[in-house]
Amino acid sequence: MRYLVRGGFLAAFLFITSAFSLENVVFNENNILNEQVTNKINAIGKELYDKTNIFVALAVGDTSDIKSLETKANELPAPFVLLMLSKSEHKVDIIASKESLSFFDKEAVLSPYSGTGSILPILTSNKGKDIYNAALLNGYADISDQIASYFHLKLENSIGNANKDTLNILRIGIYGFICFALLFYFQRKITRKRRKYNA
Repeated sequence: MRYLVRGGFLAAFLFITSAFSLENVVFNENNILNEQVTNKINAIGKELYDKTNIFVALAVGDTSDIKSLETKANELPAPFVLLMLSKSEHKVDIIASKESLSFFDKEAVLSPYSGTGSILPILTSNKGKDIYNAALLNGYADISDQIASYFHLKLENSIGNANKDTLNILRIGIYGFICFALLFYFQRKITRKRRKYNA
């Protein structure tokens, strides 16, 4: 009986320790992600897990396919979100437990358009050698920020969305200038016609 109690305490201790020490980058084949990006992702994920109890993980495969990366979800504590990238298949996907799908917009994160998507626009740009690091950090941070926003929280380790804000301000400025120029053009045209008819 004594051994059974000791074994139970040891198993409970090891389970709790392993749950708290689980890294957010659960698979990084051939070190596609550099150490700084991995550390930043782990910091964001730990803070999000501490505040919301939602585990956001990342699995990156160099030669692994998406199906083999999906098996990593079996090792994650629920509720979870798993962001996956297969370099060989050129695929990005997100799987999540049923309850955590309502905390973020999966289609927006995976959108190929630069206004809404946070991963694919960087991957398709082919600018720079670290597009995988930039795209996955951006996508992971976007998912984490959306989940934190759902719970009305602010993440201290968040990288923010300064690029999206800058692009949106720039778009508003350019479209505003175009509308103003068109309005000015038509106003001048109308006043010239009025002068012509009055003369």
